[in-house]
Amino acid sequence: MTTSNIRNKQLNGEDNEQLQRIETLHQQLKAEQARAQELLAKLKSEDVQPPKSLLKEYHKQAKRLEKETGGKKRMDIGMSEMKAEEREIRELEARVSGLEGKVRGFEGLPPDRELALTEVEKMRKELVVLARRRDEMFEGLVDGDK
Repeated sequence: MTTSNIRNKQLNGEDNEQLQRIETLHQQLKAEQARAQELLAKLKSEDVQPPKSLLKEYHKQAKRLEKETGGKKRMDIGMSEMKAEEREIRELEARVSGLEGKVRGFEGLPPDRELALTEVEKMRKELVVLARRRDEMFEGLVDGDK
């Protein structure tokens, strides 16, 4: 036997092994496909129900949404309406943010209006004293440079 004949027999042997592996994989894929098709057919034919815990959560969320929307079911909303509502929500969020900023300005004040006014006046006087002190210190720096 020549060297080329031996090589051809080896290649044929390797080719046969690869073909057998491919055939095995092909059979496994066919079996898996058949199982998947059976499962799909079963799921389509049966009345498949989600777990009870998911159903409870779904009903809970649905009731909450119904309360929030006043019982209105708005499934017919279009893109333009959705964008308009989104714009309105953003405007309201900006307004709320501004109001929250104003409210933060009143933090630390007593809830009684008269007491709050007294506290504000006290703070104004303290501000005037601090401003005078700052000015005096600045003048001291300027006079010290001369």
